[in-house]
Amino acid sequence: MKLTADIYVTATTVQLQALNSCFEAEKEAMQTPRSSVAIHSTKDTIHFAVTSKDSTALRATLNTITKLVTVFEKAVEEKNE
Repeated sequence: MKLTADIYVTATTVQLQALNSCFEAEKEAMQTPRSSVAIHSTKDTIHFAVTSKDSTALRATLNTITKLVTVFEKAVEEKNE
């Protein structure tokens, strides 16, 4: 079975550049025999296109993405306080 999921993150250009840099370090680790991620950036959006062979691999990859986005989001919130 082939599964796909798309995640879109919208933020300021500066925030997206920083977030994109964070994912550059993780991009290799997210490419596995069972799951892969393509990351596309525009001026105001990062698009994560996840493709997996099974639901467990899909969930693991989505967890990796959302955990890093959550940490980044909290860091931005603390900086702005």
